[in-house]
Amino acid sequence: MALKKLAALGLVGWIYSKGPRDPREWPAFLGEQVALLKEQAREAADAGKRANERRQHQLEREVAEAMGQEPPPRP
Repeated sequence: MALKKLAALGLVGWIYSKGPRDPREWPAFLGEQVALLKEQAREAADAGKRANERRQHQLEREVAEAMGQEPPPRP
């Protein structure tokens, strides 16, 4: 329970340190931050997909080499 309170206070402190001092500007600031987080999450997911494809091709190539076969062509 104390860890949750500490995390919540840390989040509030971070938002206060980064955000505007005028509370009327907070909704716009929070909207911008949510949009940034969504974009960063999308970029991270795309990077993970690309890394997964590279690893999959590497595994297929390693298996083909271990079996003495021609490695599959990369698309």
